[in-house]
Amino acid sequence: MDIADFYSLHDDIRTLTHTRKVAEEAMRIANLYGENPAVLEQAALLHDISNVIPVTQMLQTADELGIPILDDERSYSRIIHQKLSKAMAEHIFLIKNSDILNAIECHTTLKAQASLIDKILFISDKISFDMPGEHLYLLEIRRCVDDGNLDKAVLIYLDTIWEQRSKLKLVHPWLVSAREELLHLIKNT
Repeated sequence: MDIADFYSLHDDIRTLTHTRKVAEEAMRIANLYGENPAVLEQAALLHDISNVIPVTQMLQTADELGIPILDDERSYSRIIHQKLSKAMAEHIFLIKNSDILNAIECHTTLKAQASLIDKILFISDKISFDMPGEHLYLLEIRRCVDDGNLDKAVLIYLDTIWEQRSKLKLVHPWLVSAREELLHLIKNT
C-alpha cells in the first residue's frame, strides 16, 4: 500500500503533509551526514502512521499487540504512538530494516545509544513542526545541523524540553537518558 493511499483511506491528510515535510528534511540531512536518504525517507514517511488510531485507543491497541509499555507511558498514552508506528510499519508496510524501525520507535523521545538514523529522523521531525509563533531555538538547531553538529542540535531540543519539564505531562525516560548521554559526550569532546 502506498503511504498517500494509507493516509487518504484514514482521512488524515494533515499527517501525510507533515510526514512529507519530515521526509524532505530527513533526506536533506542524510545527504549532509553521509547517510542513505532512501532509508530516512522511508522512516520519515512512516514515523507517524499510528496517528490514524484515536489517542483514546492507543494504549489498548498497544496492549492488544503485545507492545511493551513503560509505566510512565501509561500516564500519557499519546507518547505510545512512536511504538505503535513502529509496529504498524513492520506489520502493515512489511518493513524489516531494523534501522528504520528503531528510528520510528524513538522519533519523539530519542533514546540513549541512538544511531545516526535515529538522530536524523528525530531532529527532522522537530524542525518540521508547524508551530505558531517564533521559536528561536529552532533557528539554532538548524544552524547546528547545517554546520555538521547534529549532536549539539539534538541536545538543544532535548534541553528545551528539559527546561519545560514541570509543565509537561511526561518527560519520557528515554529522553532523559538520551539527554544525559549527549551532555556527557559533548562535555568530553
